[in-house]
Amino acid sequence: MTQAVAYWLDTEIAAAPPDYVETNKRHGRVEERSYWWTANAELTAYLAQDYGWPGIQQCGRVRRRRRPLHATTWTEEEEHVVVYGSQQTAQPTPLQCSQWLRQHWEVENRIFWVLDMTYGEDRNHARVIALPLSKLRCLALNVIRQRGYRYVPDAHRAAAACNDRGLSWLGQV
Repeated sequence: MTQAVAYWLDTEIAAAPPDYVETNKRHGRVEERSYWWTANAELTAYLAQDYGWPGIQQCGRVRRRRRPLHATTWTEEEEHVVVYGSQQTAQPTPLQCSQWLRQHWEVENRIFWVLDMTYGEDRNHARVIALPLSKLRCLALNVIRQRGYRYVPDAHRAAAACNDRGLSWLGQV
C-alpha cells in the first residue's frame, strides 16, 4: 500500500513546493520538517477498494532533515509517506494534518519510548500477565508525571531514598 501511495505522490506532487515547513533548534541541532499534502478522490477510492482503507482524506510526504547547530550542510535526511483518514467530512488543512502528525509522535516519544527504555516493555515476553504489568507501568509513569518529575530515573531515585515515599505517592493519586 505504501508503495502505491508513494508512486502516486511522486507523479502528483513531485515538483511542487512544500505545503508547510517548520524548523526547530533544539539539543544542539537544527531539524527541518517539510510537508506535502494532497487530497484526491481517485486515490481514496483506490485505497478503499484494493486495500480496504475507507475514509482516507489526505495523503502526503514528510521530509525530515537534521544538521548540527553550527553546520551548514544537512547530515541526515529521511522521507516518509503518510495517509490521513477520518470520519469527518470536512477536509483538514495541511497545517492541521502536520500538527496532528507531530502530536502522534509526541505521544509515541513521551510515553511508549519511556516505557520501553525505562521499564523494558519490549523485552517482556510474558503472555498471560503482560497486560496487567503494562497497566502497572503506565500507572507508575502517570504517578511520576503527576509528582512533577521530568525524568523517570530521578523519580526512581527519590522513591528509593525513602522506603514509604512510593506508597505515599499512590495514596495521593
